[in-house]
Amino acid sequence: MPGMPSAGPFDLVIFDHDGVLVDSEIIAMDLCASLLTEYGVPTTVDEAINVYLGGSLDTVMTAIENAGTVIDRDAFDARFHEELFDGFRRELNPIPGIRTLLEQLGAAAIPFVIASSGSSQRVSLGITTTKLVEFFPDHVITTRDHVERGKPFPDLFILAAKRAGIAPARCLVIEDSPHGIEAAHRAGMKVIGLSHRTPVARLAAADWIVTDAADILPLILVP
Repeated sequence: MPGMPSAGPFDLVIFDHDGVLVDSEIIAMDLCASLLTEYGVPTTVDEAINVYLGGSLDTVMTAIENAGTVIDRDAFDARFHEELFDGFRRELNPIPGIRTLLEQLGAAAIPFVIASSGSSQRVSLGITTTKLVEFFPDHVITTRDHVERGKPFPDLFILAAKRAGIAPARCLVIEDSPHGIEAAHRAGMKVIGLSHRTPVARLAAADWIVTDAADILPLILVP
């Protein structure tokens, strides 16, 4: 964006998955609202976005349990992901402009990885369905399966940086949720908030905010 200060230079770019690489948040939040309502916590899609966007499925299950419903967490997790993955296969697309950004980062020899509160299976299906898998071999993907605590705890980002051999202060995170922004800051990293579906106001804590993936590269490259 014209007039914005530069985010660079950094040695590693860390991408969130949902809402940053793939346009999955509306699919996930629609399902989240539906299941919460079914299990006794009436929730609209907008409410799900405001409360659960960027968080882990554990927070959804905890909300159900706090409302007095006993659930089998393993069965709930399995059902959520089965229905979510069906939605992915039917309608998931990459975030507009994200493929071009990944190609440009590669051409500029700037390494990049994924750190997601989603499961490894979810991320794998997401990047495969949207044909982004060519950019992300398994060893550059860190998910909730690799840590005990998801976002807003910093564990995912700290581990992603460690696996890449880069100090946290040299990492730049691309996020679309308050939970992710908080996690990145707690990890000692700077954050660009990407407002594709997320209202700009919800990204206020980010160091920089863009509304288009095409605006990210100039922030990274300008010294």
